[in-house]
Amino acid sequence: MDRIASLLMATARSRALRGRALVVKLGGSAMEDPAATAATLESVVALQTLGVQLLLVHGGGKPIDRAMAAAGLVPKKVAGRRYTDAATLEIVVRVLGELNLDIARQINELGGRANGFRDADAFPVSGKRLALAGEDGSPIDLGFVGQPTAVNDGALLEFVENAITPVIPSLCRDENGWLNVNADTVASAVAGAFDTEAVVFLTDTPGILRDKNDANSRIDSLSVAESRRLIETGVIDGGMIPKVEACFEALAAGAERAVILDGRIPHGLLADFAGEPIAGTQIIP
Repeated sequence: MDRIASLLMATARSRALRGRALVVKLGGSAMEDPAATAATLESVVALQTLGVQLLLVHGGGKPIDRAMAAAGLVPKKVAGRRYTDAATLEIVVRVLGELNLDIARQINELGGRANGFRDADAFPVSGKRLALAGEDGSPIDLGFVGQPTAVNDGALLEFVENAITPVIPSLCRDENGWLNVNADTVASAVAGAFDTEAVVFLTDTPGILRDKNDANSRIDSLSVAESRRLIETGVIDGGMIPKVEACFEALAAGAERAVILDGRIPHGLLADFAGEPIAGTQIIP
């Protein structure tokens, strides 16, 4: 497709999205690569320029792990989930705050407009401690791990309607303070607070593969029912299962579609707008 046709496609796509939001979750090892991160944020600024309403959610797994190691803390898992004690929470909040400031700064320096969220009083995601039960029904204590219960969509909408992209770290607040939350879960909660056209989960994988040893076996699009069958048959396994389940959560929250997108592909966010195949897998209801 030539450049003029791509430009026309992008403007038509952005017009069709008017009044709809696009939620992008930044994550995966790809975000450890400065070049990949820069390309992603350049794409964010390009979409802003086209008038697309964007909200960004980010985690910080690798930087948090490094900060914990520097502090002599060893990650602990309970029932397959990371446990967050008070010392770990302090590091999580600090590191996510630093990343949040840096992401917003980069977008602004690229000519876009972004607003980060580090201030506890203005934080837009409320929540409660995540409650899990063991096989015997007894409660599982995960420490300061939370789940979102409400998103202040009014506060976020004020930014979005003024063409400012909110950048939200993977945290929530309860009456006692901060709680550590899975970034995919926060992205799904934000999607549920808006008329969201899509939630895009940037990862370090090429999408869902029929044969995980063959990168050319990527599946372009799946329904929820088809995705569940692939989980049951073992085609989707391992670390891809939580990614797909995050897509289910986003769709259940109200997103029209969810996309597992390879964040290592430069400007992969723009493919859908330029009429090119996406570098990932789309899941629809």
